[in-house]
Amino acid sequence: MQADGIHSFLDGASNVTGLIGLWFAADPPDEEHPYGHQKFETFAAFCISVFLFFACYSVLKSSYNRLQDGVTVDVSWVSFVIMIVTLAMNLFITRWEGREGKRLRSEILIADAAHTKSDIYVSLSVIGSLIAGKIGYPALDPLIAVLIAGIIGKVGWGILLETSKVLTDVSRIDAKKIIALVINIPKVEACHAVRTRGSMNHVHVDLHIHVHPQMSIEAAHELAHEVEEKIILTFSEVAEVIVHLEPHIPGLKND
Repeated sequence: MQADGIHSFLDGASNVTGLIGLWFAADPPDEEHPYGHQKFETFAAFCISVFLFFACYSVLKSSYNRLQDGVTVDVSWVSFVIMIVTLAMNLFITRWEGREGKRLRSEILIADAAHTKSDIYVSLSVIGSLIAGKIGYPALDPLIAVLIAGIIGKVGWGILLETSKVLTDVSRIDAKKIIALVINIPKVEACHAVRTRGSMNHVHVDLHIHVHPQMSIEAAHELAHEVEEKIILTFSEVAEVIVHLEPHIPGLKND
């Protein structure tokens, strides 16, 4: 229960961190941040993973001390009531927050839903520990706490991996899908050098298209806008598209 209490306390701290991250991420682009502030949300999600790793360390340390000291577990009906209520609340929050996170493509909500989902397994483990203590196996209490620490650490690692994709500019959309879409737009002769980066709900795309060498600047400009609109309409996660225009070179392959 102490391990679960530490975990729940850090849940509150991570929620505050998430709210601060969303508040900063909502600011429009400015001179210092011309690409916007969306990465503040990513940074907040990263902080949540740090909270989880800290919780993992705290639980492991507490478990080690209990194994060394051989503390006897005092189990009462109040313990079971507390954990059952906690379990019910976590089930509700996980389902609602996870559904809304996927709908809104929010890194914070998805990260926090994963965090809260780990609470369910933690609560079940604690209930199992209480049952073990009640029937005369108190030594299982610190061992189950180690299991809880493993669950917390696994969730933290998953969040860390996802945020690292944004911070290291991992490709977000398969370039072949974008090329297949763009090459079918009339007057686009070829498409290549497609690059994508960003978060799952705010992707930046830049690409090169080739047009007929005799096409006017005005017509080429309109075509570039058409390409941008087509990509944004097809891929809802795309926030910005930059199109580079080049005169067509016969024999160029799309790649």
